Amino acid sequence: MTRGVLRTAPLLALMFVGLFLGLPTAQARGVGTVPYPMANVWPSAVRFLRIDRNCVIREKDEATGYILFDYPEGQKLHKGSLELIRTSDSDGRDITRVVASLPDLPHYIEQLLIDKLAVKLREDHGSPAPPPPRKPAPDAGE
Repeated sequence: MTRGVLRTAPLLALMFVGLFLGLPTAQARGVGTVPYPMANVWPSAVRFLRIDRNCVIREKDEATGYILFDYPEGQKLHKGSLELIRTSDSDGRDITRVVASLPDLPHYIEQLLIDKLAVKLREDHGSPAPPPPRKPAPDAGE
């Protein structure tokens, strides 16, 4: 009996230290960028979640760019969120960063959601706008 306690004591101590220090939990989220401005992404994202993915939209706010929804997987609904962030690429075009979070489901489903939204955007809006023409750099010697 004493031997069993001696073997498990270091493991229990390690678990206690981990809990005491509050080791961070993994909270992966899917992150992607779509080459469309927020004005195009917002309505497509709402339609995509509501119609294409059959999600229940619980709350949405276009001004801050978030959508809270219930994602159906099997017989269960899972709470999720989609965050849309205005940004621009290196060519100065307006693009949108998409952050998907479905904490109760595997990470690949978040990324799958972003990838399918990108396909929906291409179907809705066609190819993204080409980059603006670059201005020629001034000659350094002149």
